[in-house]
Amino acid sequence: MNTHRPAQLLTLLSSVLMTACLAQGGFKAGGTSGGGGTAGGGGPGGPPPGDGEGAYGGPSDGGGPGGSVAPGETGPAEPRWDDFAFAVRERSGNYYGPWTITKLTTFKVGQACYTKMADKDSGALNNSSYYIRSVHELAKKWTGEEWDRVENQRNDRAKDRHLVEPMMNEFAKRFHMTIAVEGDDCEVARDALWIRYWYQIAEAFQDYPPLGGKLFVTLNVTAAARDISVAVDDSGTQFTFTAPRDIESKDWSEKLEKPFRKAAAKL
Repeated sequence: MNTHRPAQLLTLLSSVLMTACLAQGGFKAGGTSGGGGTAGGGGPGGPPPGDGEGAYGGPSDGGGPGGSVAPGETGPAEPRWDDFAFAVRERSGNYYGPWTITKLTTFKVGQACYTKMADKDSGALNNSSYYIRSVHELAKKWTGEEWDRVENQRNDRAKDRHLVEPMMNEFAKRFHMTIAVEGDDCEVARDALWIRYWYQIAEAFQDYPPLGGKLFVTLNVTAAARDISVAVDDSGTQFTFTAPRDIESKDWSEKLEKPFRKAAAKL
C-alpha cells in the first residue's frame, strides 16, 4: 500500500484551489479581500476631489449670476469647508454661519481675491458676521425657523447641526446672493467698496424683506460702472445691482436700499 498517496492528493487539491482563487482576484497575499480604490484615494471609498464645501464661483465675467460650488455631504465628522468657509466657521463657532456662505452665497471673484478673503483680518471675514445675521433674520421672518436656537438646543452644535441643514437647504430655494467683483484680485479692507455694498444690501433686505417671500440678489461690481444701476423683475424677487468698483458714487447707499423699500411696501 502506498502510504504517501493521501498526502499527495491533499497537496494537489490545495494547489488547484489556490490557483482558482488567484485567477478570480478574490484574495491577494498581503492585501485585503474584496474590491476598492487604489492606495492614496481616487477610487471608490476615497476622499472626494476638490477643496471641500465652499462658495467660490470662479472669476467674475463682469455680470450675470453664478452657481455655487456643490456642497459636500454632512457626516459625523466636520464638513470639509474651503478656506473662507472654514474661517467663518472658526469665527462664528457655529455651523449655520458657514452654511450661509456655502449654501446661500456665491462669490465670483479672482482666486487671489478669494484667498485673501479668508485672512483673519480681512474686511470680508468681518462683514460675514453681519451678513449671516441678516440672512438669519430674513429666514426667521419668512419661515419662523431659528437656526441658531435649534443648533444649540442641547449645547451640542456638532450633534444638532443635522436638524438645521435641511432647513437651510429648503431656504436655499427662496434665497441666494451672488457677489461678482471684476478683476483677478480685489481689496479686502473693511472700507473696500464691494464689501460696503454687500453690507448695505444685507441690511436692506433684513429691514425690508420682499413681499413675494423669495429673494435672489446679484451684485456686479465693475471697473466701468460710474453709478449704481438696479434692475428688479416683475415678481419683485430678483434684484440685480451694478456698482462701481473703484470710484465711490453719490448716494450709493440710498440707491441700494430704495429698491427693497419699494418691494416691501404695502400700498
